[in-house]
Amino acid sequence: MTDKDNPFFIAYQREKRARVEVEILLEDSTRQLYEKNMQLQAQILQIQHQQQSLIHQEKLATLGIIAAGVAHEINNPLAYIISNIETLTNYSRTMLTAVDHEQGVPVDSRELDYIKTDLMPLIDDTTEGLNRITDITKKLLFFARTDVTGSSEICLQDAVEFSLKLLKTRLKLVQLSTSFMASSAIQFNASELNQVLVNLMVNAIQACEEMPTRKAIIHISTEQTEAEVILRIADNGCGISEDTRAKMFDAFYTTKPVGTGTGVGLSIVLQILQQHQCTIDVQSQLQEGSIISIHFPLPPCSAEE
Repeated sequence: MTDKDNPFFIAYQREKRARVEVEILLEDSTRQLYEKNMQLQAQILQIQHQQQSLIHQEKLATLGIIAAGVAHEINNPLAYIISNIETLTNYSRTMLTAVDHEQGVPVDSRELDYIKTDLMPLIDDTTEGLNRITDITKKLLFFARTDVTGSSEICLQDAVEFSLKLLKTRLKLVQLSTSFMASSAIQFNASELNQVLVNLMVNAIQACEEMPTRKAIIHISTEQTEAEVILRIADNGCGISEDTRAKMFDAFYTTKPVGTGTGVGLSIVLQILQQHQCTIDVQSQLQEGSIISIHFPLPPCSAEE
């Protein structure tokens, strides 16, 4: 009996062909899986790049709001400083003329008396304006530092007041009130805290703008317990539906029209707060308004004090 007629040989050949076919299928499947995996990795990288781009756009938008506020806040004292310098220059010319007898130019004594009366108040006003510019510049440098990645002790009231100052032009039509009851400092990254505050305050302003038929009201308050400092931002804006509240911190979720919002602002806020072991709570009712509460944990030593 030849091998061709041997049933064991035939079975062996059949098994061998089946094994080769399975190996070929496995190799093809492995290659296809590898190619799909490479495509998936490329797509993930593309999505991550797009996410970073949108986050960068959101940060630029926040920076634009801050820059506008800084420009407005500095422009006011700068305007009267320039005016005062011009007046001081004219006063200086008049006084130099008066003391330079060789010129022989007559000087009105009443003008000199007025200069004597007005000179020091003018210098004081100029000094005050320069101090205001110096103060806001120092605060801006502190809250805009990017070289510091860690946390530092920050007075929450100072941070809120600084953010409100930057948003002064956006708050012109808002009835704003504050109540600060917390005294302990919090541990937070300064620039990230400013980003959180500006983002939440702008959202409150925009919510009020959605209800143009009534006076916009925003109340910001802080209080302190043994374990935490609580910041609340309350507005009488359009409110947030239950469905939106469930998604509002999701990345790329937005209720704004296409082209007007990236949907990453609140997602960044939540991420920053979570990195600092903080929690955020949202209470809202449609057509009535919202209350955003942020809970900042106090260090053990501060809590004991």
